[in-house]
Amino acid sequence: MTHDTDRQLLVALQLADSFFPTGMYAHSQGLESMVAWRWVHSADDVQQMLANLLTWSVLPSDGVALLNARRAAGRADSSELVAIDWNLHAMKLPAETRAASRQTGRRILDESALLLGSDQPCPVYERYRTDVASQRAPGTGAVALGATACAAGIPPQTALLMFCHSFAVGVLGAAQRLLPMTHSEAQQILHSLHEPIAAMSNEIQHRPWQQMTAFAPQSDIASMLHECDDLRMFAS
Repeated sequence: MTHDTDRQLLVALQLADSFFPTGMYAHSQGLESMVAWRWVHSADDVQQMLANLLTWSVLPSDGVALLNARRAAGRADSSELVAIDWNLHAMKLPAETRAASRQTGRRILDESALLLGSDQPCPVYERYRTDVASQRAPGTGAVALGATACAAGIPPQTALLMFCHSFAVGVLGAAQRLLPMTHSEAQQILHSLHEPIAAMSNEIQHRPWQQMTAFAPQSDIASMLHECDDLRMFAS
């Protein structure tokens, strides 16, 4: 590895770490309502829920958006970057899900700007940050990470795997607070997700952003129910 490659890897690890303050720890992605309504009872249920959510919703929508956003940023195509952002935002049906994605995206942009400063090779990154701040773009988490990956020199596939890892870790962290789940069980679930994430990541590599799809009705319903719950530990 070269010095630059090492540095890019270290930045990627930092951005994907749960220690990085994106606020994802505050979101259960509907799991809190699933537990409350007895749809999810155990670690096995969490594993199945996460596998389905990643395969049928997160990767085909957020994942496709992230890959195309990273490439659009690399081409300095700010118009396409914003178009991808709005399209992904519109696909998130529950209000809580849209709000969670925007909150995460804005935190990614704010915190990464403090790290990267002006010493980065992606001029569209700063323009996108301005578009988000002025609400010309929603600033979804996946697209924000795609733009940030461009600024940090992180390849598209690496950025996609970072996003999936962070998403899974966030849900598993919520599961540990909602269910009797050990750290070992959470790690085993995370490891079991590597194969489906890798397979689906390869499948969507060249999918255009106009073909984004998302089908997670149980998760969407849980998020909608969560909006009306009287007692909530998580923001989503």
